[in-house]
Amino acid sequence: MEPLVIQIEDAETHTRARYAFMRSPVRIGRRVESDVALPSPFVSACHGMVQFDDRAAWYTDLGSRNGSLVDGMAVASAPVQLRPGAELRIGPVRLRFDRRSPGLRAAGDSTSGASASCPSSEAIGEVLERLARAPEPDLGTVWAASLHSGMVVGRFEILREIGRGGFGVVYEARDGQLGRRVALKVVKPGGGERARDGWLRREAEAAARLSHPNIVTLFDMCSWEGGPYLVLELLRGETLAERLRRGPLPLGQALPVAVDVARALAHAHAVGVLHRDLKPGNVFLTAEGFAKVLDFGLAQVLGPGARYDGGTPRYMAPEQRTRGSEDARTDVWSAGLLLHETLTCRVPGPGAALDLPGAPEPLLGLLGSALAERPEERPADGRAWLEALLRLERAVAPELWGAHPATESSPAVTSGRVTDLHDGRVHPGPSTEVERA
Repeated sequence: MEPLVIQIEDAETHTRARYAFMRSPVRIGRRVESDVALPSPFVSACHGMVQFDDRAAWYTDLGSRNGSLVDGMAVASAPVQLRPGAELRIGPVRLRFDRRSPGLRAAGDSTSGASASCPSSEAIGEVLERLARAPEPDLGTVWAASLHSGMVVGRFEILREIGRGGFGVVYEARDGQLGRRVALKVVKPGGGERARDGWLRREAEAAARLSHPNIVTLFDMCSWEGGPYLVLELLRGETLAERLRRGPLPLGQALPVAVDVARALAHAHAVGVLHRDLKPGNVFLTAEGFAKVLDFGLAQVLGPGARYDGGTPRYMAPEQRTRGSEDARTDVWSAGLLLHETLTCRVPGPGAALDLPGAPEPLLGLLGSALAERPEERPADGRAWLEALLRLERAVAPELWGAHPATESSPAVTSGRVTDLHDGRVHPGPSTEVERA
């Protein structure tokens, strides 16, 4: 029996997909367990059903809210036979039905005498050639469209999409059991199931080792029919990358952010975890005035073991670019680059001179050591980098806050979160609740 081929086009999301089914019936609806899951709000949870055999196909509307049109005619609850090429419309979604794969000849068209249910080897070869030449579908777009507001995944109700990256998409969701809002990071398709699952599992394993106020909290790792996902705390504020689009931060605002990042690195390094992808997009400025480090998807446990390629080339330390040995000083390089960009909105190239006109000498010296080409010339780890930043804060405190040099326990240094400095120093900007992919 030839497969039932369904081609789908959504005029609102501009997405397309094609399915082939060998088993009847085919259920159509918004539910994720549907054979054809359509996220459009026009589609009911259990909208319709297609039944077929080797001779014909029929469509039945299952009492949907917005109804169905087959070839422009409204469908009642009785089955309607689908001619070859028939079109089903549900709001902006169009579904076309056929019983042949493109490239196969219909019965009676073949001069070889082969029947439609047993195509010739030449016909099969033609199909394979056409498929090989066809452009790859945008799996990420099609897959992301399958998750939508109102869908329930496990015990979580999807509320809205709040961020996406190369590996995953992040949604705001409501935990039906605990009644709290969380961030769900769902891995995207592509690159092989094992590679995708391994990436997310590495992030979960790394995050599970970490418990620190300057690191996003991992609550759980779960799975659904579309693959694994992480349950993370929901943050309110914006990433440092979003903040820097409005311009650089002055030193008095940039230093507390750098200190928070250093505290996160000090904790991670102490428990044996490298971040390996530190950049403005992975630093979150919370509405409460603190910075949190996100995304341990490329994290690596210190010591011997498997090495994972990846990272953002612009922020890679020299040893990352050359695939050399990495350790905590690799993260220190990225943290130094991050501080430089926070102050200037510029990232110096490898070996380039620092471009910080009028910067205090202690700052130039600290950045010079963090961005040394040779790892042994940098601060040894996150703890050493943190201590160097705190010394810098004490040295420049009179210039920044018009006070005597502060101690580490001084509110002006450790928190910098006093009421009259908060808005101007961190400036979380438009309220956005997000944990980046």
